Amino acid sequence: MAEGGCAIGLDPGYSKCGLACSDANQQQLDLCLICTPHECWQYLQDWWLERQPAALYLGDGARSTRWRVDLLTWWPPQNLQLVPESHTTLEARGRYWQLHPPRGWRRLLPEGLRQPPRPVDDLAALVILERGLGRSLRVMPGSFRTAVRP
Repeated sequence: MAEGGCAIGLDPGYSKCGLACSDANQQQLDLCLICTPHECWQYLQDWWLERQPAALYLGDGARSTRWRVDLLTWWPPQNLQLVPESHTTLEARGRYWQLHPPRGWRRLLPEGLRQPPRPVDDLAALVILERGLGRSLRVMPGSFRTAVRP
């Protein structure tokens, strides 16, 4: 399904959402961020106009039904796919430590006991995106941005 443009992964939430967007070739992560649901909606509308995404992969968690209903008012149904969201937070935590290896005494802790020092909704969206694509994306450190506002 995801050919001919960027692909987007969305981890919908009540107070914050994770968004991940690939490059047009779907080989590299272009942008990964955490934002409020309202900001997420704005990003999706902007990206629809600017990037012509080939696919939106939506995590099938608790908030997905409402998001899907709202998105289908303007997003083409053939470009929207639900992706299993089970264990994405655990995978996102593991991904965080791959990208930011622990230092000092934290290296001695088993990975399962480490807690990232920030929310990982953006990385959960990346996991959803990669599950939807069926492959991993190249990740550059400059791809991440947090847009959460209290």
